[in-house]
Amino acid sequence: MRNHVSNVFSNSTSPAAPKLWPGPATRVSASKGFPMTTDDPNFAPYPGRYEVARIKGIPPNEDPVLLDITGEADVQERIDKIREIVERGPIPDGGLSWNHESRVVTVRLVAAVDGTSPEVERLKEEVLAEAEEFTVEFQEDLTVEFQSVAYSRQELLDLADHIFFSVAPGRQIAGGWSTSENRVEVLIGEGDDETQTLIEALDDKRIVIQIVPPGPWEVL
Repeated sequence: MRNHVSNVFSNSTSPAAPKLWPGPATRVSASKGFPMTTDDPNFAPYPGRYEVARIKGIPPNEDPVLLDITGEADVQERIDKIREIVERGPIPDGGLSWNHESRVVTVRLVAAVDGTSPEVERLKEEVLAEAEEFTVEFQEDLTVEFQSVAYSRQELLDLADHIFFSVAPGRQIAGGWSTSENRVEVLIGEGDDETQTLIEALDDKRIVIQIVPPGPWEVL
């Protein structure tokens, strides 16, 4: 088994749409990771927890025992480690994503990923070493793709904050930072010409406007 690395030189064209929850001036951003707390349904108590705890070597009365419902707890933990490497690195990042079906981690960087940047290559080596450690430990491939994008995660999060909380507060819009599109998506109800004009007036190519059926929308 081996790790796979591919370099992508344009914005993602994945057909998978970002998950967006509508509501008045609602901003939705990507999670920082996959936190597992005692509120997580993957955790015990559950029948048989003592046997599972004995096998895992975890005292059942002191620490939660992970019941891996999705079968991806180990890989998600590794993705969190990769995320930490990328976020503390010298290259601005455009976020990470995990494709459950293809089992591919995409690392987006605001830099060339074609081998011409020594800094990027060092970061890629560190990321791939983490993925290789996963492969050795679990005997399962972890594919990593590196993609060059135009805008950083922080830049788009700041832009989303500006749109939803400064430009159009209280308006019935939704959306947020789309990792896959490397843009801020703004959903506007059909017929709301005033809001559409307001967002279009920003004349910002980092913004993608989508017209959706009018509300009522529910804040989630």
